[in-house]
Amino acid sequence: MKSKYVAAALAFFLGIFGVHRFYLGKRFWGVAHFLLFWLCFAITVEENTPAIMLPALLGFIDAVLLFVMPEVEFNERYNRRYMNSTSEQWENEPRRRQIPRASSKSKNQSAPDVSDFKRSGIEKFRDYDYEGAIDSFQKALELQHEDPATHFNLACCYSILEDADQAYDHLGKAISYGFKDTDKINTHDALSFLRTQPGFDTFVKEGYKRPASPPVEEAPLSLKDIMSPADDLLDQIIKLGELRDKGVLTDEEFALQKRKILGE
Repeated sequence: MKSKYVAAALAFFLGIFGVHRFYLGKRFWGVAHFLLFWLCFAITVEENTPAIMLPALLGFIDAVLLFVMPEVEFNERYNRRYMNSTSEQWENEPRRRQIPRASSKSKNQSAPDVSDFKRSGIEKFRDYDYEGAIDSFQKALELQHEDPATHFNLACCYSILEDADQAYDHLGKAISYGFKDTDKINTHDALSFLRTQPGFDTFVKEGYKRPASPPVEEAPLSLKDIMSPADDLLDQIIKLGELRDKGVLTDEEFALQKRKILGE
């Protein structure tokens, strides 16, 4: 490749002969400059005039222009064929050198991003696609499970869909993972359904945790619930026998109830 500093130096010191033009590949203008030198030299000798200064002045002007010329412009004018050759060489290189770059870029572009899923969920929520928003938020949780904002957004979606259990669950997780804006819980329109639930006040008082439901105790069966007055004596005795076989009645209780039925 040509150097603009070499060309400028040749123009400054040997510009009177047009040497710099040959260096830059401008042979026609180099020959013309060289012939101009000899013509001016002859005129100077014959007529005793400073005509020889003309090719020297042209060389000096070229030297100044080359020194101040931007590198990009110099390369565009005098190194274009070298630049094109370099570009063609890269394009013709084996694909094994170019494919890894493309693969790496493609891999980076296709990598899932939490912010992308969250942004998608918010857009779907605004478009009233609550089930689609839930799907996007759930994918965000797969990558960042303890994100309080995502849990809060899921609670809003489930509240709108009137799924109180899921709404309670995600709202509680949002608080446990650091969600601080409790005023938003009490004012957000999307949570209006949840706030109307009978257990919401208890949920808040318990630190946004649902109290454990007390076990439901089954009331003990009485003989009145099992035996109907319309049953005849034989049916009543058979039912007593079944209760004894199931372990509901002991042998003594069975004998006592049997005597009552028989009026003994």
